[in-house]
Amino acid sequence: MKHLTLAALLTLCSISLLAQESGNLRTFLFIGTPNSAAWEMQIANPGDREAMVRGGIEKLGGKLLSYYWGFGNGKNYITVALPNDPTFIQAFYLTRLGDGVLDDYQMIELMSSADMAEALSRVPKIKAVDDLK
Repeated sequence: MKHLTLAALLTLCSISLLAQESGNLRTFLFIGTPNSAAWEMQIANPGDREAMVRGGIEKLGGKLLSYYWGFGNGKNYITVALPNDPTFIQAFYLTRLGDGVLDDYQMIELMSSADMAEALSRVPKIKAVDDLK
């Protein structure tokens, strides 16, 4: 299990780095939990959802980085590089909420390991002036 978790984290870090190198894009992990209506639709119309999603994201100026299904939990894990436009990113997220096919939907912004190292190095300076103790 530890190896699987480590592999998943390394994959996400690699995906985040690729997206950052591709321009002014921000990388997100979307986790969706399809409801029974979504499963009925997919069973009735099986197909490669990754191919379907890729075209739409690219038309919006983004890049589909990965598209996975959780084995055993039925959740959908999609990593996407989106243009650095907060209102666009929020609108992109909100479009799925009104579809009526998800029981739960999360959006998590990812950062590279190098950016995390920089953030950690800044903690002492911030703590020195932070009066919230």
